[in-house]
Amino acid sequence: MRKNVSVCMLLVMALLSGCANRLFYFPDRTDYEPRLQKPVPHEDVWIESSDGLRLHGWFLKADGPAKATVVHLHGNAQNLTSHVAYVDWLPAAGYNVLTVDYRGYGLSSGRPDRKGVLADARAAYDYARRRPDVDPQKMILLGQSLGAANALVLAGTEPLPGLRAVIADSPFYSYGSIAREKILKIPVAGYLLWPFSPLIVSNGLSPSAVTWKIAPAPLLLIHGTADEVIPAHHSERLFERAAEPRLIWLLEGAGHTEALGRFRAQVVPRLQRFLDYALSGDPADLDSQDRH
Repeated sequence: MRKNVSVCMLLVMALLSGCANRLFYFPDRTDYEPRLQKPVPHEDVWIESSDGLRLHGWFLKADGPAKATVVHLHGNAQNLTSHVAYVDWLPAAGYNVLTVDYRGYGLSSGRPDRKGVLADARAAYDYARRRPDVDPQKMILLGQSLGAANALVLAGTEPLPGLRAVIADSPFYSYGSIAREKILKIPVAGYLLWPFSPLIVSNGLSPSAVTWKIAPAPLLLIHGTADEVIPAHHSERLFERAAEPRLIWLLEGAGHTEALGRFRAQVVPRLQRFLDYALSGDPADLDSQDRH
């Protein structure tokens, strides 16, 4: 009898693990471009990931000579045609932008999984550096939500040639920690499942394990204090693990990934100063509130 119960528990854990890990990805293939507030001039690009999957992206050219190139890793839902609205201001500020759909998102082939999505982020970074219109020594990683976690892991796993800075907007500390928080919110069952959360959601390829390795590239963590999707304490814990140079901006009253949305007017000028600093290495280029 005990053996049968154990086998059943293992089967339930295996089923829940597969389902829970998939809950980090909500791709769709809807074209949101007609819904954008203003057209975003772009070049459609196609990138091959390390396992041969074909990824779709948009390349936004800087207005005039580019100061650097930003590789944008978007969040876990919809696709690039909705998320591009967060970075459409960058070309006018003098930056190229490459935003790419992970496998299974938008026009990209395949199905998303943790290892594959990270490989797609690396493929996007490498593609951007190979472009003849990009200075491969002036690269910025900007990730949001799931993309922020991937940006941190990508930059912390191995040195990225030409990387000048990492910007992580609303990241989670680890897959396991955010999963445990979500499991506890399930009525009744959450308290029963919580002790098994390490078995339900694996913790591999999490930012917490590698964020300290991003230095000497400057790291900027941005998080809203009213974020109910990924609470701000995730960024605070990552900041504690990060090495200098590092900054954290906690935006009072901001929700999930609202820094470049509802709070754009407040954040963008400060972020432009951070980018100036990342490229020059001179702390005097930072906004006054970020100098220490």
